Amino acid sequence: MIVHLFEDEKFVDTTIQNFEIVSKERNKYIVFSNNKNLKYISSTDVLVLPNSSYKIDFNLIFDDCELLIIHFLTPLKLYILKNKPSNVKVMWSVWGSDAYDHFKNQFFFEPLSSNISQNNLLKFSKKFWIYTFYHFLKYRVNPICQELVQLKNINYISTVLPDEFQLIQKEFNLEADYVDFNYAVDDFDVFEDFKLGDSVLVGNSATTSNNHLDVFEIIRDVNKNIVVPLNYGAFGYKKYRKWIILEGKRIFKSSFMPIEEFIPLKEYNKLLLSCNSMIMYHIRQQALGNIYMGLFVGMRIFLNRKSVTFQYLNKIGMIVFDLEKDIDLIGTELDNKSKEKNRNLVAKLQSKNVILRKAKGVVNLCN
Repeated sequence: MIVHLFEDEKFVDTTIQNFEIVSKERNKYIVFSNNKNLKYISSTDVLVLPNSSYKIDFNLIFDDCELLIIHFLTPLKLYILKNKPSNVKVMWSVWGSDAYDHFKNQFFFEPLSSNISQNNLLKFSKKFWIYTFYHFLKYRVNPICQELVQLKNINYISTVLPDEFQLIQKEFNLEADYVDFNYAVDDFDVFEDFKLGDSVLVGNSATTSNNHLDVFEIIRDVNKNIVVPLNYGAFGYKKYRKWIILEGKRIFKSSFMPIEEFIPLKEYNKLLLSCNSMIMYHIRQQALGNIYMGLFVGMRIFLNRKSVTFQYLNKIGMIVFDLEKDIDLIGTELDNKSKEKNRNLVAKLQSKNVILRKAKGVVNLCN
């Protein structure tokens, strides 16, 4: 039996569908939530458990479990990892922040955004023993950076980009093996001509790692509508969102278009198609689903040249752009030959058959 540990997130349904295709009735899907009515998950195959370490039923999790898959490592899942039987293999499917937020050196911010990050109250409070004490009371484990010995219990790691594996392995001194596994982020098997607008999309969320302020400074003279999704983020994101909106309106006036409320996927895709340029200025891996979708529909993608994403996409032949170097191209639609090359590469990486093959590879870890 493969036991999957999830939260109530957008692509859980698709992940369940894929694992049922390659290993029907061999999986148990557990979702941790304090709400019985889930927001994003509609699958009836999930078992909803309280999001509390004080209400964990280890027998329910580990009975007949051969492989435990941690989809995004939270304190609760770390507590489960700490109490796993020795015969159960573990795979950590890293999303991004569940690893990067615990790096000793936070090198993910450009100068203007770094000032905001350093003034973050939660980040500041983590330096004091009272935070560790509170964390232990709430979750019954210390923060991940103080529980690195527990990560030795992980046998396999998957990362969004292959190039991230060595970064994370080195940071946490892990002995785990790499597993090539990705989530399905959209339907990249359907080829069609997409008609794009001429607006510019900036970032994917209200998180400091988007480096919004630094992007605004670079593109302040770009005469286009600036569309900025700010409808979700990490702890305290509403305060950050308010600051970004104030600065965006100050710089771009009526051309600044913040997205503050959650919108359905179809509406978001329409919003995406109103743009011909996308700026994702993260240094750490983030928003790859958005980037793949932008590449697939033919958008010109501008990235941070320091990022592992920029380096990886360049290496595999994607046509992507360095924001600072190629700023004059913002708002200029990509030529058809470049669009086709990017689209074919995205399909090669993220098509349905590829995702299913990778899921089958995970199932084979049990053998």
